[in-house]
Amino acid sequence: MSAGYQNGYRVWVIGLDGATFDLITPWVEAGHLPTFARLMREGTWGEMRSTIPPITGPAWSSFMTGTNPGKHGVFDWTYRRPGSYDFPPVTGENIRQTPLWEIAGQAGKRVLVLNVPMTFPPETVNGMLVSGMQATELFTYPKELAVKIKQLIPDYVVYPDPGQAYSDQGIQTFLEKVDRSITTGLQLWHTATSWESWDFAMILFNATDVVQHAMWKFMSPEHPQYNAAKAKKWGDSILNVYKRFDAALAEIMNKMDDHTVLWVMSDHGFGPFHTFIHVNTWLMREGLLVVRSNLFTRLKSLLFRLGFSPMPVYNFLMSIGLGKLKREVVRGKSKKLRLIFLSFDDVDWGKTIAYSLGNIGQIRINLKGREPLGCVEPGADYERVAADIIDRLSKLRDPKSGEPVIEKIYRRSEVYAGDAAEDGPDILFLPRRLEYFGFGEYEFGDHRVIVPVARGISGTHRMNGIGLSWGKPVRPTQLHNARLEDLTPTILHLMCLPIPAHIDGRPLLEALRAEADLPPPRQSAALSSRTRSVSGLSEEDEQTVRKRLKDLGYVA
Repeated sequence: MSAGYQNGYRVWVIGLDGATFDLITPWVEAGHLPTFARLMREGTWGEMRSTIPPITGPAWSSFMTGTNPGKHGVFDWTYRRPGSYDFPPVTGENIRQTPLWEIAGQAGKRVLVLNVPMTFPPETVNGMLVSGMQATELFTYPKELAVKIKQLIPDYVVYPDPGQAYSDQGIQTFLEKVDRSITTGLQLWHTATSWESWDFAMILFNATDVVQHAMWKFMSPEHPQYNAAKAKKWGDSILNVYKRFDAALAEIMNKMDDHTVLWVMSDHGFGPFHTFIHVNTWLMREGLLVVRSNLFTRLKSLLFRLGFSPMPVYNFLMSIGLGKLKREVVRGKSKKLRLIFLSFDDVDWGKTIAYSLGNIGQIRINLKGREPLGCVEPGADYERVAADIIDRLSKLRDPKSGEPVIEKIYRRSEVYAGDAAEDGPDILFLPRRLEYFGFGEYEFGDHRVIVPVARGISGTHRMNGIGLSWGKPVRPTQLHNARLEDLTPTILHLMCLPIPAHIDGRPLLEALRAEADLPPPRQSAALSSRTRSVSGLSEEDEQTVRKRLKDLGYVA
């Protein structure tokens, strides 16, 4: 091994949340993205399979730990608080495995981590860390770094909130904030990478994700919310964001030397979205979820069946220009509104067999001994219930088109493996083409089961994220059957570090030249699962985190 690489390569990672080859490839062919074209021509590229479900929280956790959610313990944006039916937001404290930058730091490598989800609250690293997405303001390690960033980049954007874009009046302000988030993020990257020659440096940009959530309907004439007049004004919004990153990547590549390898990646893909599935409403109709029989709950149930539910009320408010009340109505966290709308407060848990809280399609069986008021016995009773639910789900059809709504259904053991798997949902399903989406904002969002979305969010996640690598040891090829979990062992291998045995992913050796001048991958002992004290957020911080996740349709 040559002296220049005896300690491995430096690795730079640029995360583009939600970026997809479904857009990149045709735009490369049309000549819009010359830098992506160069990366695909000169380097390694291919789709990276996301987690099930393809949600930002578990997906980035799988990337950073190289493990599946059954080991790292993050299954959605929320988790069930032990001994309750309460689902607070997850934070970095919920991750039970060691992130790759901590593994690298413990081996003496210097690391820089900027704006990555699931890094709040910030942990001690051998270098610098700026918390991403869930952070309610600028939180860093070391603490004094926040002061320095505020002085250098006073308008730094932690996260461009997409909520404003769900009404036409707020779209321009939203797009300006997205643009500013890219500008200030790049300022931070170029400034921080000039401070020292980091062995590992990473930055995450949320702009690709939020602009696709909000603006997909203006790009696609086939979308049910498409409007030709509005498309003339905003139809290039997503393309313009990709063009910004294309230019930014060119500048970043120009600053690389032969000792540095670049990875550009996303946590999941993206595509059009147009129909909600209200899973708890379905469970209630199937007799699997039971509400209380007291007079007040019976009255609320009657109103619910007549159409008095959060989403119809929200749509009415939007139609008369009062869409700003969405957070209070759809999300239903106001105690006063929960007195009006049907909620988990009204559920008779002692008689409820199954319930849902989570995105895309997650069902939990109310298991005795696990849930506080579980009524399903472990063993044969549990297996019978799970099989029955799966059978019923497979028969669910769209009342308008008649097509099956569910494409794939999984038992937990088919998706998750590890000490944390028991905390995950018992049944997961991926709706058809992922153009349908299990409603995760509120327990009983609508009195109907299958509901076309009339306003707001118009794009959402897919299973196929992106991975592109470029640098001296990288050979031109296309990746096949790659997963998010593969990136951590690949990066550790590039840095000449051993790969802990507990990691699920594999090093993507097919991406490397034979003359990459690296030793064969080495394995080290498995690292023990870590248990951080989940202190929980302050009430104020929890509400801020919820607000951000709510605007993406992720939590109640």
